[in-house]
Amino acid sequence: MSNKMELDLFCQWFEGTFDNWHQASSNPTKWAHIIVTHEKVDERKFLTKSRYNYTDKPYREQEVEVTEPLILNDNTGILIVKNPACDMIFSFVPDDMAFYGASLPDCTYKGKKLESQAKLYATEYHSWDKGYWDGSEGFFTFKKKL
Repeated sequence: MSNKMELDLFCQWFEGTFDNWHQASSNPTKWAHIIVTHEKVDERKFLTKSRYNYTDKPYREQEVEVTEPLILNDNTGILIVKNPACDMIFSFVPDDMAFYGASLPDCTYKGKKLESQAKLYATEYHSWDKGYWDGSEGFFTFKKKL
């Protein structure tokens, strides 16, 4: 897949509203019901918001920017999602039809170590933040509202 196609595909999959209702309803003591929105504000900039299902007020809101793809020495293409907490590095995995992402190893946010991982599929977004938000339970699994 060309770099331009990868960038376009990532932005297309990333934009939208995501909900983890299935996960939260299957184990409500472990998983909060969260709505995540990625609203496109410019060609590669998104306003991201995370909120609990019972309120319209986000508990986290930030603007992120998806960079042009970079090619590493081993011919792996990466996209960097720049955000105020920690930048995320994503690469496309054709066999899984997904973008896998992770924060840089030495990332800190508000003075605390933060380790983030994410998986982006055409209709799902999985995220796991360990450290600042103490997300030791595993990936939140959000389904895209179509």
